[in-house]
Amino acid sequence: GTEGPGASLAEERQGNAEVSSVIYNPHASLSIEQQRQKLPVFKLRNHILYLVENYQTVVIIGETGCGKSTQIPQYLTEAGWTAEGRVVGVTQPRRVAAVSVAGRVAEERGALLGHEVGYCIRFDDCTDPQTTRIKFLTDGMLVREMMSDPLLTRYSVLMLDEAHERTLYTDIAIGLLKKIQKKRGDLRLIVASATLDAEKFKVFFNQNDSNDPSRDTCAILTVEGRTFPVDIFYTQSPVPDYLKSTVQTAMKIHQSDMEGDILAFLTGQEEVESVVSMLVEQARILARSGMKKHLRVLPMYAGLPASEQMKVFERAPHSVRKVVVAT
Repeated sequence: GTEGPGASLAEERQGNAEVSSVIYNPHASLSIEQQRQKLPVFKLRNHILYLVENYQTVVIIGETGCGKSTQIPQYLTEAGWTAEGRVVGVTQPRRVAAVSVAGRVAEERGALLGHEVGYCIRFDDCTDPQTTRIKFLTDGMLVREMMSDPLLTRYSVLMLDEAHERTLYTDIAIGLLKKIQKKRGDLRLIVASATLDAEKFKVFFNQNDSNDPSRDTCAILTVEGRTFPVDIFYTQSPVPDYLKSTVQTAMKIHQSDMEGDILAFLTGQEEVESVVSMLVEQARILARSGMKKHLRVLPMYAGLPASEQMKVFERAPHSVRKVVVAT
């Protein structure tokens, strides 16, 4: 028969331990503590802690790579929000993100994953009820926890990360958390995102019915900067088939002398698989023509097995360029 739920968990955890992520990091030679201080979010550490102390909800807008997902939970722990057995929870819309970010935070804190820092995803709970203080989990697992503990009494702060992705469980969690905040005035909520209409979230979570802004229960903070450079180029004119255009652009980059891998975003699984097959065919043609640098094409979408998703993070040899086609 088919494999039962959780049959690949051992392989997934083993894969997580062996994976060494390839990250653009000009400060790689520094210690982890020095690297943390180089992140854009570090400059606003005291501002974030002040807002969390004084407001029930804080909406944080920060570009991808500013350090908000890994650093803010640690700032809260250092400020005492995990005292007396309380937990800081951080939700992620995807399983791979929850696992990889938890691994990074555990490494930064010098802790074993599953003790002070843990993660909880479907079919895999890598936490300790007694020692875990920073808990990464998917939106779905948070909603499931609400069923057994409607007021989320163990949590002091909940951070909804990547809120702009607006998954079904994210929306359910947001609605329920607003109700929980009315019962629990001590529960703090952080809504973090790279691109978000912050004012709409402020209006939704703000419990101030008067016209006095000093009585607001929600505040907005913007974090500027990121840890890696991004250049944006646009096509000069509309293309008739954006899938073929994606393939052509990836192959142009591959045939140039530039270093680095390629990441292509598309809208769904069917398009990802179509572009992957086209790129594989193009790579074979180039290999036959004597191209020295090989192309490794990898898909990345929600329905892909965890063992296949983790291949994206594996370090490739210098003679291989990776192309990740993701949703």
